[in-house]
Amino acid sequence: MPISLQGLEYTNLVGALERETLEIRERQERLRSLGIFIDFVKPVIFQEKKVWALGNRIYPNRPPNQTFHEFIIETLRELLGKEWWERQCRLPDIDQHFIFRCFIKHQEWKSKNERPENRLEEMWRALPDGYSRTLAALAFDVCSLMHAVHLPEVFLKKLRNNSDYQGVRYEIAVAAIFARLGYLITFLDEKYEGLKNQPKHSEFLAAKKQTNEEIYVEVKSKVRDGVLHELGTFEEKRELKSSVSSLYKDALKQKTFGKPFIIFINLNLPPSDGKNPNEIEWLKEITKMRDRQVFATKDQPSPANAIIFSNWSYHFGTDQVTGIGELLLEICKNPADPINVVRFFDDLMSGLTAYGKVPNIDMSIDV
Repeated sequence: MPISLQGLEYTNLVGALERETLEIRERQERLRSLGIFIDFVKPVIFQEKKVWALGNRIYPNRPPNQTFHEFIIETLRELLGKEWWERQCRLPDIDQHFIFRCFIKHQEWKSKNERPENRLEEMWRALPDGYSRTLAALAFDVCSLMHAVHLPEVFLKKLRNNSDYQGVRYEIAVAAIFARLGYLITFLDEKYEGLKNQPKHSEFLAAKKQTNEEIYVEVKSKVRDGVLHELGTFEEKRELKSSVSSLYKDALKQKTFGKPFIIFINLNLPPSDGKNPNEIEWLKEITKMRDRQVFATKDQPSPANAIIFSNWSYHFGTDQVTGIGELLLEICKNPADPINVVRFFDDLMSGLTAYGKVPNIDMSIDV
C-alpha cells in the first residue's frame, strides 16, 4: 500500500509533540514535589552553546555541558560583583565573607569529586558538603526571586556585608519558598521606602495569583556567638538550651491587623544528624516554649496562623556531607484571621520539606 510522505511527516510531528507534552508534564510534577509551582525554562543549545533564561533575562554563550547548579552559582557570583570579589581576594582568610569562602571551597569540592565513579555521561555528580549546599541553596533562592518576582537591590547590598548576611539570608530563603509556590511577593521595606513615619510591618506579604488573598510573613533568625561573622565563641551545650521565645514575641509585634500572619524562625544550630525527635535538644526547647506561649486557645484566637521553626544551618557542615536540614511546622488551630487558600499548608509543607534540594532543570537529578 502506498504511504503518504505528508501523512508520515504529520504523524511524526504529532508523536514528537505528544512526547514533549508528556515530558513537560512529568517535569512539572517532579518540580511540584519539590515545592516548585513556577516554570523554569529548560535551556536550549544555540550555535553549540547553552542558553539559559531567568525572568525576562537571557544568558547566552554558556558551556554546552553546564548544569543548572553551575549556572545559578555563576549567576550569583556575577550579581555580587567583580569589585566585591576582588576585595575579598585581598583580605586575609579570617576576614573574608563566608559566602566567598563557600565559592572557594566549592571549587575544591568539585576537584575532589571529579572521579570516574562519579561520572554521569558528560558530567559528574556527588553529595554536597556544607559549603556547596550553602552556595547552591543561596544561588537557587536568589535566582528564584529574579525569575518569579524580583530581587531587591538592598538584598544584594546586605548579602555582601558580613554583619547583615545572616538576617537577609533567611529572609531571601523564605521569600524564595513563597515565590516558587507561585505567590506574588511585595517586600514591605520597598513599599514604605521614603516614608517618614513607616507603619509597623513584617518582611513581606505574599498574594496568591488566583485569589489575591494576602498573607503577611515575618522572618527571624537566631544570632549565635561565633557563628556567621558574630563575635565570641560558639558553645553548643549552652546554645542548645537557649530559648527563641523573645524572637517569637518580637515577631508578633509586626502583625498587620485583620490579615493572616505567619512567623518563620531559624534556629541556627548544628544539624541533629538523624537523631530521634525525642533526643533533639532544640525541639525540646520549642515544646517548652509552645506550652508557655499562647499559640492558640479556645478562649483567645492566636495572632499567627502558623510558626515555622527551621534549622537550615549548612554552614555548620563545612567540608562534611550535609543534609537538607530540619524543621517544625506549628499550625495554630484558632487563628484570628484564617487563611482561605485551598491546600495552603500542604503546598507550603512541600516547599519546606524540600528546602535545600536544587533541581537540575534539564535533568532528573536533584541534590
